[in-house]
Amino acid sequence: MTIPIIEVENVYKYYKQARKSFSDKNKYVKAVNGVSFSLYEGESFGLVGESGSGKSTLGQVILQLINQTSGTVKYRGKNVSTYTKKELKAWRKQVQIVFQNPYASLNPKKTIGWIMEEPLNIHRIGNKAFRRQRVMEVLEEVGLDHTFMDRYPHELSGGQRQRVAIASAIILEPEFMVIDEGVSALDVSVQAQILNLLKRLQRKYRLTYLFISHDLNVVQYFCDRIAVMYLGEIVEIGETEELGRSLKHPYTKALFSSILSLDESEELKLLDGNLPSLLEI
Repeated sequence: MTIPIIEVENVYKYYKQARKSFSDKNKYVKAVNGVSFSLYEGESFGLVGESGSGKSTLGQVILQLINQTSGTVKYRGKNVSTYTKKELKAWRKQVQIVFQNPYASLNPKKTIGWIMEEPLNIHRIGNKAFRRQRVMEVLEEVGLDHTFMDRYPHELSGGQRQRVAIASAIILEPEFMVIDEGVSALDVSVQAQILNLLKRLQRKYRLTYLFISHDLNVVQYFCDRIAVMYLGEIVEIGETEELGRSLKHPYTKALFSSILSLDESEELKLLDGNLPSLLEI
C-alpha cells in the first residue's frame, strides 16, 4: 500500500482569547478542531470552505509555520514535530507555500532576481553563477523572461506577481506545496492561466498539492479529491466526481447548490439559523 506523503492525525489548533476580567473563564477560538486526512504523492487535494473555516490555519500547521495545539502531522511517516532544527531546515526544501496575496508576499524593496535567489542562498545551493542561471530557468518555466530579474514587484501585474510567487516556491524543487487561495485575487482569465501553469509544473516536478480555496468551481476543476471544511472541522471528503453525487452534510449540500448552473430546475439550498461561533463549538 502506498504510504501517504502527508498525514494529518487529529489536529487541533486553539487560540486563547484575552479575558475581560479576572473572574472570566478562559475562552478559545477553535480554528482547527480535530482534523484528520492523508495526501498521496502526485495528487491535488482541495480544501474548500468559507472564510474563517480554518483552511489557511490548517495549511500553515501542516507546514509548521504555526504549531498545533495537539495532534500529529507526519511527512513520509515521520512526525515533523520531532524534527531537530537541522532536520526542519532540510525539510523546508521539500515543502513550500504560495500565499493568496502576491502584493503582500513579495518583498517590495527587492528585485525579482533577489527574491527568487534567496531560497538558494539560504540552503547554500550552488555558486552565484549557478543561482543566477537557475533563476532565469525557473522564470522561463512560469512564463516570464530573464528581464524580470531586475524588476520590482510594484512593476508587475497581479498575474505576473503570482507567477513569481510560484517560481520562488518551485525553485528548490519541492515535493509538496500548499496553494493558499492562489488564484482568488486574480481575474478569471488569469486564474485559468495560473491553474494550467500549476498543472504543468505538477507533471514536471511530480508535485503534491494541498489546494486551499473558497471557490468550489476552481477546486472541482483542479483537484482529484476534495475535503469540505466547516467551523474548523472536515465535514465531508471524497473523490471530486463522487462527492458531487453523494452529498451528506447540510453545509456541503448548500455549498454545492451555490454553484451557478444553466439548469433552471436546480434550486439553491439555504441553511436555516445563524452561523455558530468558533468560541462555542
